[in-house]
Amino acid sequence: MGGMFDVDSPVMNVLNKIMNLMILNLCFVAGCIPVVTAGAAMTALYSVNLKMVRNEEAYIFSSYWRAFKENFRQSTVCWLLLVCAGGILGADMWAVRNLPEGPGKFLGGTTLVFLVIYCVLMLYIFPYMARFQDRLGTCVKNAFLIGGSNPGCTVTTALITAAFAALSVSSIEVLLRAIFLWLIIGFSLLSYIHSFFFRKVFDKYIDTSR
Repeated sequence: MGGMFDVDSPVMNVLNKIMNLMILNLCFVAGCIPVVTAGAAMTALYSVNLKMVRNEEAYIFSSYWRAFKENFRQSTVCWLLLVCAGGILGADMWAVRNLPEGPGKFLGGTTLVFLVIYCVLMLYIFPYMARFQDRLGTCVKNAFLIGGSNPGCTVTTALITAAFAALSVSSIEVLLRAIFLWLIIGFSLLSYIHSFFFRKVFDKYIDTSR
């Protein structure tokens, strides 16, 4: 029985991983507080988790904030551009509902295409920037191409994200509990799960990996 709680036992490894994810989640939440810094916070989150899935990272706190500072400028610009693009897409979807059937179908189809592109970029761009060093334009292009070239990973991570979101808002009671869990471990856990898929995909393109 005592062996269960040895430092290298499976139980202690799981508990240590949970603790690391909780520390990482708190760092992420703190990094997102100004909102405008959410892009840098997500890049730093994936920077740590892409290493954690291979047990390559030991110092969660210092590693997170180092990645946050290193990627701050590029990730923040990318985040602001994505927020603007999301606003435009939202306005387009609202406009489609108020257009006649003919123009509405055309604009609706066009908006749907851009929405898919947007969702792929939202899934891949910050993990990509955490794993590779490129100019912003190259990051955007490669993130979309990698997402489109690996539909299995794209669909799986999108469904996992949707499942997390759907479970969180399934009822008012669940939502209240979910908010607490998201603040404690939810963001880092979702990123950690995603990182298993992203790491395998990115390994195929390793060239300038960190």
